[in-house]
Formats: sequence, structure tokens, C-alpha cells
Amino acid sequence: MARTKSVTVQQINLTGFRSIAAYMTDMSEWLSDAGERETVFDEMRDDGRVESLVQNRKKKVLQMTGSFTETKNKTVNEACENVLTFNVFYALNNIMLNAVPYGIAACEVLWKYTMGYYLPAGFVPIPRTALSFPQHSEHGFYTPVITQQNLVLDDERKFLIHRNDDGELSQWGRPVLRSAYVFWKFKQLGVEFWAKAAQIVGVPSILALFEAKSENEAKTRAKNLTDILSEWQSGSSGAFGNVKDIKVISSQINDFDTLIKTCNTEIAYALTGQSLATNEGQYGTRAQGDVHSEVYDETIKGDAYLLQKTDQKLVNAFVELNFPGEVAPQYDIDSTDFA
Repeated sequence: MARTKSVTVQQINLTGFRSIAAYMTDMSEWLSDAGERETVFDEMRDDGRVESLVQNRKKKVLQMTGSFTETKNKTVNEACENVLTFNVFYALNNIMLNAVPYGIAACEVLWKYTMGYYLPAGFVPIPRTALSFPQHSEHGFYTPVITQQNLVLDDERKFLIHRNDDGELSQWGRPVLRSAYVFWKFKQLGVEFWAKAAQIVGVPSILALFEAKSENEAKTRAKNLTDILSEWQSGSSGAFGNVKDIKVISSQINDFDTLIKTCNTEIAYALTGQSLATNEGQYGTRAQGDVHSEVYDETIKGDAYLLQKTDQKLVNAFVELNFPGEVAPQYDIDSTDFA
């Protein structure tokens, strides 16, 4: 019991995370260049388009079922099948797939000892902003530390780390939100501009035409008319002397829809690798739609392949705690029939 007692004790202190929310990570240089803070990723997810695509990508992976490749030990095989169910992996993967938007995801596994077995009772997500990778760390290049607690997350029975890695072997993974940032920002600025422009052009201007004998008389007359017209409200009427005509000048702004659609399309490319499978196929042919769907499918399968390696760590921990020395079954997420 002594050798495994530590795994049943929660080690992460969630109360200290808020005080280090502004901690600058590997993204510090990019954030500085963009004039943003770490919280920009959360702000991006407030955008309905961004959030819907992130959730769509996560849910497609979460819907996949998994299976075990049996070992020679029937008891181990049955224990894995009975304990590590779809619901257990769903709860874990719902946290781990946050590595897709943020690059890295981490959690603490809460084990409970009951009926002679160590069982995974829950998972505590660890915010990205709570992690750091100290230089010259003796615990390894890829081992994160809880900065506030100076807690090294090197026990794979207690702490699981998942990265959205495209092969660059980054400590922080590759956040897909970074790829979508430029067009998300452009979209925000465009909406702000159109809101201000609408306030200006939404109110028509009134122009009074009159004649004057001299420039000074014209200036005086123009100022008086401007003061009177500026006080007009909706439904007002009035009469003016020495005015030949009053014209209402209306303005308009165009192409707002074009701006939004263009930005949303580029955001879709950044988050899913294509656009037609997640946009309205107004102009795309069926062949184009099939190609885009295939691209998206491969993206989802890539997410699942990376995820099953992290899921395997939970299987390994379960077997190590309950069946020391036994070989753990291999866990595979079944993505071959995904469409």
C-alpha cells in the first residue's frame, strides 16, 4: 500500500492558479509582437465561429470508440475492459483535447482505492497558464512544472500531459488558435469599424442651398442655418427664408458580408484545414465538398492518433497500480470507419 498511497492524494492546488494567469510562456514573443496577452485565446473562443469549429473538432474525436488488444493475462484484460470504459476516456479526453486550441493540456488523475483496486475516480484539468518549463531542469525538457506550487509533473500515474504536436517537438505543442488569430483580429476590427460607420451614415445629412451677396454674408447665413438644422429632431418641421432648396444626403456602407465571410472562411482553414465541410456550400461542387471532407477527416484522425498515445498512459498506470509487472493491453481509438 505504501508504494502507491501517493496516487490517491490530490496534489494540485487550484486556488493559486488565478494569481499566475498572466504568466508568459513560450508564446511571450509572439504575444508581444501582436500586442496581446495570454488571455487572447480565451477571447478568441468568445467568437461564435471560432468556438463552434473548436467544439466540432473535439466532438468528432470524442464520439469515437476505443478497443483493447488483449494480452495473455485474462484478468488484466477483463479489468481494463470493465474499469476503463468509454465514459472514463470521454471525461479524460474532453480535457486533453483542449490541446487542440491551446497547444498543450494537462490534468491530474484522481485515483481511489476500493474493493482491492485503484480506480480512476476523476480528472482535474490544469490550466495552461499554470505550467512552466524551467531552463536547465533536471526533470527533462518536456516535463512541466506547476509554477505556483513548484510541483514537478513527472509521475505519469498522477499527471497526464497531451500536446497538439505537428512534429516540431515543441514543449508547448502547436495551438491552432494561433493560426486563426490574424483573421479573427481582422474580423473584430472590421465589426468595430462597421458599427462606428453605421452610426455615422445611418443618420442622413441635411444640406440647405441659399444665395448671398458676399462671402461674409454667406458665412453668417450658413452658421445660422447650421445651428437651426442641428437642433432638428425626428418629426420636426420648420420654415426658412432665403433658402432655395433643402436636400437630404444619405450614405451607405457595403461589403460587410464579404468581410465576415472571408474571415470566417480563413478561420475555418486554420482550425479544420478546409472550409466547405464547415461552411455553407453555396458555390462548391460535390467533388470539392468530398475533397474538403476528406481533409477534415484526416485532421480528426490525426487528433485521435495523438490522443490514443495519451490514453495509453492511463492504461499503463492502471495496470502498474493494480497488476505490477504485467503487460498492459494496447488501447486504440477506432478511427478507420470515421466519416
